[in-house]
Amino acid sequence: MKTYFTLICLLLFSAFAKAQDTTKVEVPKIYVKAYQGAATPINHTSLRLVQVLQDSRCPKGADCIWAGNAKVEVEIINEKGDKITKQVTINGLQAPAVYTEDGLEIYIRGLAPYPTTGSKINPSDYYLRVEVKN
Repeated sequence: MKTYFTLICLLLFSAFAKAQDTTKVEVPKIYVKAYQGAATPINHTSLRLVQVLQDSRCPKGADCIWAGNAKVEVEIINEKGDKITKQVTINGLQAPAVYTEDGLEIYIRGLAPYPTTGSKINPSDYYLRVEVKN
């Protein structure tokens, strides 16, 4: 009797057994805020927003002919201590990586805060939205 009970339990549990799910899962994106003047550590590298050179983005609440863009100067110091300064234009398009080395990729994905009609942004309030891949 115990043998039949054990056999029935095994059959019952095996009826509900499934193979592992093969659903592909997207790797989460890592975003970092890089504030103006402050070095932001990323692995053994640091990124610093030196200054916003231009911000002609169309303010919220305004009707503009074009969306505009922003131009920033960034400084990257790699693990060897090499200092790299670049000017990056941010215009809503997917820009190429500003830094790639040893599997580390750094992308500038946006500048915040976004301008609004009738207000001026304090330069110290600016920060970059940075995507990191490694």
